[in-house]
Amino acid sequence: MKYSFKIFSVFGIPIELHISFLALILLIYIIALFNFVPSINLLTAVLITLIFATVVLHELSHSYFARRYGIKIERIVLLPIGGVSEMEELPKDPAQELRISLAGPVANLVIAAISFVVLIILRPYLSIVLLGALYYFIVVNLLLGLFNLLPAFPMDGGRILRAFLAERMSFIKATKQAATIGKQFAIVMAIVGVFFNFILILIAIFVYVGADSEYKSVVVSTLLGDDMVKDIMTTDVNTLSPENTIEDTLRTMFSEKHMGYPVMDSGTLVGIITFEDISKVPEDERDKPIGDVMSTELITSDPNEGLVQTIEKLNKNRIGRVPVLKDGKLVGIVSKTDITNTLQKRELKLD
Repeated sequence: MKYSFKIFSVFGIPIELHISFLALILLIYIIALFNFVPSINLLTAVLITLIFATVVLHELSHSYFARRYGIKIERIVLLPIGGVSEMEELPKDPAQELRISLAGPVANLVIAAISFVVLIILRPYLSIVLLGALYYFIVVNLLLGLFNLLPAFPMDGGRILRAFLAERMSFIKATKQAATIGKQFAIVMAIVGVFFNFILILIAIFVYVGADSEYKSVVVSTLLGDDMVKDIMTTDVNTLSPENTIEDTLRTMFSEKHMGYPVMDSGTLVGIITFEDISKVPEDERDKPIGDVMSTELITSDPNEGLVQTIEKLNKNRIGRVPVLKDGKLVGIVSKTDITNTLQKRELKLD
C-alpha cells in the first residue's frame, strides 16, 4: 500500500502506518494539547490511541490463524477507518477462511470482556473520569467486534458469509454473492450516514470499493491463475521502425485499430510507441520520426511468465501492453484488451 511506513514488527509481520492515519493522530493530539475542542482532551487522545492499538490486535489475530494455515502475511497497515492485513494469498478452504475471519472480531470481544472485569475490580479505586474512559473503551471494542460481523464483504462478516456460501457453491460464485451483498450494505450505510453520521459514508465507500476490488481480484486469480502469457499473447505482431513518422504511425493506428506498437531496429526491440505518446506531439511537428517520442524504458514479459504476474506489471506501471521476449527476441505482445476478452469469455462460462 502506497504512502505507508513501518513502525515495528510483531511475529515478523511489519506494522505500518498510512500517512493519513498519522495525520489523523497528530491532529487529535494537537486539538487535545491546545484545547481547540473542549470535548477532546489528552485523556481522549490517549484513549483513541489505545483503540487503534486494539485494531492492531484485531489484525494480528487474523494473521496468527492465517500463518497457522501457511498463508504469508506481507504486512498490516493502519488506516483512519481501521486496519488491513495484506495476505500473500486468499484461503481457498472455507473452514480456514471462517476461522481466520472470526479471529479478529473475537479478539475485540475478548478485550471488551477483560476490560469489563478490570472495571468491576477497580471501580472503587478509579475516578469518575477514568471509569468513563474505561467504559467507553469497552463499548468501542464491543461495537468493533459486532460491527465487523455484519455480512458486508470485504469486512470480516462478509468473509464469514463467503466461507458459508463456498461450502455450497464455487469459490468465485460465493465471492460474487458476498460482494453483491456487501455493496448493498454499503449503499444502505451511506444513506444512513447522510442523516446521522458522516463517518458511515466513508466506511460505506471503503466497503463498496473493497467489495468490488476483491471480487475482481478473485476473478483474475481464479480464472487466470494457471495461465501463462503464451496462452493468450498475439504472436503475429505488427512492428514499426524508429524512422516511421508520427503522422504515418497515427494513420496506421487508426486503420489497424491498435493503439500501441513495438518499435524494432535491425531486429532488436528498441522501444514502444503508443497513441498516448503521439497525442502529446503538436500537429505541426508530426513529420518527426517516432524514435524521438517512443518509450525506451521497456517493461517486457516472457512467454512462460504467469499471466497474473503480467497483469500486476500492467497495473503497476499503468501501461496497456507489454512486448513478449524469448532469448531477447520479440515473439509476441499481450495487452489489457487481450486479458479482458479472455476474462469475459471465461466469466460467461460460469453463468
